[in-house]
Amino acid sequence: MTSRELEVTTLYIYPVKSCRGIQVDSWKTNKFGFMYDRFWMVVDENYKYRTQREFPKMALIVPTINENPEDEHGGSLVLTAPGIDRELSLPLNPNNLDAYDCGDEAATWITEYMGVSSRIVYKSTQEIRTLGIYAPSEQVLGFKPQTAFADGYPFLLISEESLNDVNNRVSSPVIMRNFRPNIVVKGCRFPFEEDTWKQFVIGEDDENLFYVASRSTRCIMVTVNPETGKRKSNEVFKVLQSYRRVDKQSKYRPCVGMNLVHKKIGAKLNVGDKIRIIDAIIS
Repeated sequence: MTSRELEVTTLYIYPVKSCRGIQVDSWKTNKFGFMYDRFWMVVDENYKYRTQREFPKMALIVPTINENPEDEHGGSLVLTAPGIDRELSLPLNPNNLDAYDCGDEAATWITEYMGVSSRIVYKSTQEIRTLGIYAPSEQVLGFKPQTAFADGYPFLLISEESLNDVNNRVSSPVIMRNFRPNIVVKGCRFPFEEDTWKQFVIGEDDENLFYVASRSTRCIMVTVNPETGKRKSNEVFKVLQSYRRVDKQSKYRPCVGMNLVHKKIGAKLNVGDKIRIIDAIIS
């Protein structure tokens, strides 16, 4: 199967780090990755982030983005959660501070759901959070590579073939949302073919170039059921440990998916876009 048959099948954004994602048919990029992707984060009283590793129920916090160009903040992010009888509405573009605390109303809402003292913060567009050592340089991109509250890089890509390979090895299948990708593709010649990619273009525009920065190392979060907010058995993590410890720099952690850095700001990605491999490791 040739690279011309590769295509995007699913796109996700995750407005609040570690909460439920939003599946979209098309979405624009900015200098951080997808617009609004992981621009909010739940933190403790010391502003250390909280995740599904400790709080699996965060998977059930549902974000909705309501864009409104006539609103002074460009619209709102609305959060709902099971057992909370009121929604929380936050401005899409609040004041530009280094780490904007979304206020006491947001803190009360998230604390009620989490069961422990928590707050919500927003990623300022003025503050630069640089990427890991494997990111392409500012000279290559034309801008300083950075991200919002994602773990390390602006985008995560996984192929359907890789997920199928994992599920062929476990007794209880997992879904793509267990791995929280931004871009899902199909048409790979073999599972984890994306491990070999170095550069590729999405869509018709040759400038819409993506650089593969590193493998994505996985943690116990892959065992959280996105539908129930409860941790399943550790089977999938153990299986991944048995055959996906493939990164020499992280030899004790399994890897699924590839971290990406984009070259073009303001591009729109669409489900159905074709993928052209520009450079890859011959295998």
